[in-house]
Amino acid sequence: MDWIKKCYSRLLIDNHITDLQPKFMSKFDPEQYVAMVRRSGVKSAMVYSCDHNGNCYYPTRVGHMHANLHGRDIFGETVRLLREAGIVPVAYYTTIFHNNAAKSHPEWRARDINGVDHHGRYHYCCPNQPGFLAFTMEQLAEVAAYPVDGFFVDMTFWPLVCQCPACVEKFGGPAPETIDWNNPEWVRFQRFRERTMAEFGQRLTDHLKSLRPECSVVHQFSPVLHGWYLGQSSGIAAASDYGSGDFYGGRAQHRLGAKLLDAYTAHPPFEFMTSRCVNLNDHTSTRSEEELFLHAATTLANGGAYFFIDAINPDGTLEARTYQRLGNVTRRLEPFTRCIETLRPRLEARCGLYFSMNSCVNAALDGVPLKELTEGSSNMGIRCNPLADEVSATGELLTRMKIPYRILTDRTEDWSGLDTVIVNNARYLSPEECARMREFVRRGGTLIATGMTSLQEPEGKCSGNFLLADLFGVDFTGEFTDTVSYLKTPEEGLTACLNDRCPLVRGRDAELLGTVTVPDYPANDPELYASIHSNPPGIDTDYAGLTLHRYGDGQSVYLYSTLLRHRNASQRAVGERLFRRFVSGELRSNLPPSTEVTLLRSENGSLVVALVNDQEEPPSVPLFHVEIEIPCAPVKSVRRVSDGRQVPVTMRDGKLLLTLERLDEVEMFEIIHQ
Repeated sequence: MDWIKKCYSRLLIDNHITDLQPKFMSKFDPEQYVAMVRRSGVKSAMVYSCDHNGNCYYPTRVGHMHANLHGRDIFGETVRLLREAGIVPVAYYTTIFHNNAAKSHPEWRARDINGVDHHGRYHYCCPNQPGFLAFTMEQLAEVAAYPVDGFFVDMTFWPLVCQCPACVEKFGGPAPETIDWNNPEWVRFQRFRERTMAEFGQRLTDHLKSLRPECSVVHQFSPVLHGWYLGQSSGIAAASDYGSGDFYGGRAQHRLGAKLLDAYTAHPPFEFMTSRCVNLNDHTSTRSEEELFLHAATTLANGGAYFFIDAINPDGTLEARTYQRLGNVTRRLEPFTRCIETLRPRLEARCGLYFSMNSCVNAALDGVPLKELTEGSSNMGIRCNPLADEVSATGELLTRMKIPYRILTDRTEDWSGLDTVIVNNARYLSPEECARMREFVRRGGTLIATGMTSLQEPEGKCSGNFLLADLFGVDFTGEFTDTVSYLKTPEEGLTACLNDRCPLVRGRDAELLGTVTVPDYPANDPELYASIHSNPPGIDTDYAGLTLHRYGDGQSVYLYSTLLRHRNASQRAVGERLFRRFVSGELRSNLPPSTEVTLLRSENGSLVVALVNDQEEPPSVPLFHVEIEIPCAPVKSVRRVSDGRQVPVTMRDGKLLLTLERLDEVEMFEIIHQ
């Protein structure tokens, strides 16, 4: 798997072309394909072996070969030519979203409670169907016979809540009729979905490893941010050699997604996929060169490998202009790519942001019959997922404040170097996760927790109180606010929390920093209200809204609501005040909120400081006379990465002062310690 350490620039050319017309894929030329990849300047290319239509691009014994190839093995030819050109070939294979298999074998189909087995153009197979598993194993064995260096298995997630006979038998009966995240039986069913998908992914990985142990295997992991419906868990990350996924949620999601993929990566670097088009549904609307450059720079600044996605034309040709543009981006990025490739640094921070995949649920669906669930067919959109939204907003706030952070998950055992950990609404925590948090605080750390953190164990068990009640110093009353409530503090007065039912708690032995205020009437009652448009604060309560509790050598802060989820100025002000008091690692600078600063520690011990000036409307306006202070050990030398020049070492108040007369889009500094 050495290739992943050497390739920080990668490419995929999407190829989901049907054979419904003779002209489709009739002009595909492996030599042109490889010439375009070379023009892009990347070091690795992912090549399609089988697409969502179930069309194979090699002679398959068990599936369907694209008819317009007339038996020609373009997958094999392309892989050979890439290798001859010195470009690392990786095989793309799709599972579950496999039209030919689903249409040819109705008994393999995934089906929801209403018998729906597809959405629009996408037809699905169930991973719990033994016949489909055997078929997938055979096709992967065919692909593994080619001289590729890695495998990317796409769509290893649930496209619907499957109730096919195989799922019902394996679960031991049908799913609960109604969604209810307070019902242990419903939660148990959700864990069954996650567990069986993870087992399926692991079986595919083990199979490929048995055939090609030297190759990397990775599964699509973008559903990490899409919530419960797709049924992924950290088990998919465990079945992957590194984190990989494509995201379409803009700058904030990119910054968070990069750190998530890094946290779940076993063998760095992670890869962050950026589509050349604005989204997967658009074949021609190309992102600007500036956008592509900033996307790739953000990935590098988080220690990852940037990865572009193009889409082939129906006739099999490629647009030369696209690869010229990608080549321009690659050349502009060269000094930064070379720095990250050479040093292979990982994110370093004193602040950790906890992400609980088990808790990515949507309580607003409680009470909805499964028969009435209408999630639709989108697999790349941002589903309603309050936890991911709150974590994302918290990450945005930390970025605005220039507080570098890294992501922690249920798989993260190394909490070294952290002073503060923020846990957003992590409702389902295991005893092991809770023990890790207790130990962190006991040893002197600060934990900031919000909402329903630790209310239930992963399988849904609930004692009626938080598992971490002793750490928080508060007790859950068993009651919740309405969908509108207010935090009342001496500093900010009243700050609204909207669209969420939040737990009502009472202090046990914690210091009370804020209380809860509620409206006079139930939110949005059609007859009883104070204001026709809104639900103003009306009744002050003695419920704890914000508390501070000493525990061991450390402290925990508990915030009753998902207030940090809101991105308005008033809620942001509360978050900034909270973080300035309790979160370590803020960097003093004159940079605007839109600029991200990351710290990365290299394998040789040097520190990389990365600045990415990514504004809402590209191209970014240059920043002048930039100053930023970096707390660090005594410094021997500082190298500016863009031009390789040594810059003077200037210390101020015991911190390294970095200055730039002008910052356009990106700059990095390598700091060598004495």
